[in-house]
Amino acid sequence: MSNLNRIQIYLETSVISAYHYGKGDILKATRTFFDTCEKKNYELYSSDIALREIEQASEMKTREKLLALLQQYDVGIETLTDEAYTLAEEYLAKNVIPKKVRPDAQHIAICAVNSIGVLVSWNLKHIVNLRTKLMVKEINTKMGYINPSIVRPDEVLME
Repeated sequence: MSNLNRIQIYLETSVISAYHYGKGDILKATRTFFDTCEKKNYELYSSDIALREIEQASEMKTREKLLALLQQYDVGIETLTDEAYTLAEEYLAKNVIPKKVRPDAQHIAICAVNSIGVLVSWNLKHIVNLRTKLMVKEINTKMGYINPSIVRPDEVLME
């Protein structure tokens, strides 16, 4: 993370995907979110976990569009380090995130370990919900990591 004065935001894969494939209000809010981030010069990050999820898309055209979006908005890519892996495994061990959706835990951990202050996601079931936010805060506090604000893209626009 380069400039402490700039807002730094981690993009979970659902937000990247929703730019092209969201429906209705989700599509509109996602595009407005990206435009706002560009206008306000926010630093955007994602991870090798998101890249892996994008690579799993069945159609080459889909993969190309999503990867091009990351380039268009100059999204930095963080990696799943041993430290982030350990934190994600703690989330799984404490049932913050179900083991079957391990990448969701890894997204949160990468964000926290890299001290990125905001994580945006459209994943309301596993990531953007009160239970997850409270449990992540408890674990991160005990383990000495920041507690990123976990929000939907449209919540960033409300400032």
